Amino acid sequence: MEGSTGVRAPSDRVYALVAVVSAGAAALEGPPVLPVLVCLVLALVPWLLVAAGADLPLALFAVLAVAPVVPVVAWSGVGSALFLTIATAARVATRTDRRGLLAATTAAAVAVPFAPFAGLLPPGAGEVERGAGSLYFAFGTVLGVLVGVLLHRAAVLTDHLRVAQERLAEAAARQERQRIARDVHDLVAHSLTVVVLHVGGARRVLRRDPRAAEGALEEAERVCRESLDGIRGVVGLLRSGQDEYPVVSLDLAELADGYRAAGLPVTLHTAGSPGSLPLVARVTLHRVVQEALANAARHADGAPVEVRVTVDDGGVEARVRNDLPGGGHGGGGHGGFGLVGLRERVASLGGELTWGPEDGAWVLRCALPRHAGDRAVSAPAGGGQA
Repeated sequence: MEGSTGVRAPSDRVYALVAVVSAGAAALEGPPVLPVLVCLVLALVPWLLVAAGADLPLALFAVLAVAPVVPVVAWSGVGSALFLTIATAARVATRTDRRGLLAATTAAAVAVPFAPFAGLLPPGAGEVERGAGSLYFAFGTVLGVLVGVLLHRAAVLTDHLRVAQERLAEAAARQERQRIARDVHDLVAHSLTVVVLHVGGARRVLRRDPRAAEGALEEAERVCRESLDGIRGVVGLLRSGQDEYPVVSLDLAELADGYRAAGLPVTLHTAGSPGSLPLVARVTLHRVVQEALANAARHADGAPVEVRVTVDDGGVEARVRNDLPGGGHGGGGHGGFGLVGLRERVASLGGELTWGPEDGAWVLRCALPRHAGDRAVSAPAGGGQA
């Protein structure tokens, strides 16, 4: 198992060297029988191929490496040949998943009991002792291989865990940056739009009604200060790690009044109680209507804007409509960073946000389920028309 984590399994050349040494020991240990030598050479072929860089499937490699060892043990009782099986098991175990590890361990374990019998098959004095020695040596080798494989896998898993934790931290930081950008955009876009409306109104009436112009400028200053306080609140909450909490009023009537005072003809109709919704749904609903009004103020050229909010047992639906300038088919400017970010937020709550031209008007629709969030906030019921 090799990867970019910094933990590497033994190379195929190392395993091939072990196989060559084992085959050489088996050839010296057993009688000089030609079939035995041929089988040992055949057992080395897959090792030489992988050492040369050939990409053999693990299953095919295991068969080619182990099959020639069986007749060697059966014909000559050469216990050293079993180490070819052990080396094969080790290579397979370090390059496959847990099932491969189990199969390789089983193969190595099955090879061990044959070691004494391999020593007993040839007649002659001292074979029992040699078989027992083969058993102890093989058992120690298998134990060492298994410990090495397990340590290697533990190192790999530890390294993978570290990499996963780093990626999670990066993802969390990225989400926090996106959240800051989204919330700051919502606050700034709304505030600057209202300020522009007030300043524009003040400029138009400055000569004929200085007092009205002064009142408009004071309102623009108030909105700017509230915007700065809101931005500080957002950043402060994000730094403290708290959940999202409104740093501005969530009253839709107050929002509509602010735009109406700035010169945008807004009509608000509500049915049901938005204050009975979970907090996250109220925040999202307020941001959606806020963004829709800001876009209408920038692009609708003073056309009347109608906002309808309906709350029932299923959730809440908001519809914001304004006539397109000249009754045309424009309105592409109503989209942008704010709406795209809001659509992602609404979708994450199980809702839907759409916008676009419809029958000579620009229409934005937002639907949120009532279960969008688990923190209900009690507030006075709102209804009627603003």
